[in-house]
Amino acid sequence: MSDGYNFAQLKTEILKLSKATDWETARKEWRLVSISQADEPEACLCGHFPIIDLCTIKNGVTGQSVDVGNVCVKRFLGFRSDLIFASIKRIKSNPDKSIGPDAAALFHRQGIINAWEYQFQQDTHRKRDLTARQLATRHSINRKVLAAIRSRGIT
Repeated sequence: MSDGYNFAQLKTEILKLSKATDWETARKEWRLVSISQADEPEACLCGHFPIIDLCTIKNGVTGQSVDVGNVCVKRFLGFRSDLIFASIKRIKSNPDKSIGPDAAALFHRQGIINAWEYQFQQDTHRKRDLTARQLATRHSINRKVLAAIRSRGIT
């Protein structure tokens, strides 16, 4: 493929790690379990190099886990990990910013932020003028998220 991503190679590698022998059944065995950002560039299962934004997917049948790039996760699972990584980049560059709703949902589901913090994010993610207390809460949530990513992903 011209964009450097070889979806045929990804399918072949995923099938090797799956119990199912056909693509449509095999893809249903897999789910996203964590995201992380690599310190050094890595290669995706599709052969694309370099990738920094990593998505760890796990096969619920075989127990196999593998890291792939966010473009492959989007193509393979239909999960918009690019929105999660955009949120991470946004709060890294400006801690006053909010993580997006997709990121908040993922981090809540993974136990990184609690139910109250999740609701706070949903209620204030578009607000620009926060009180000092709200801003402190946003900073606290952002620190939790960045700490989880810095430790090579959430599980």
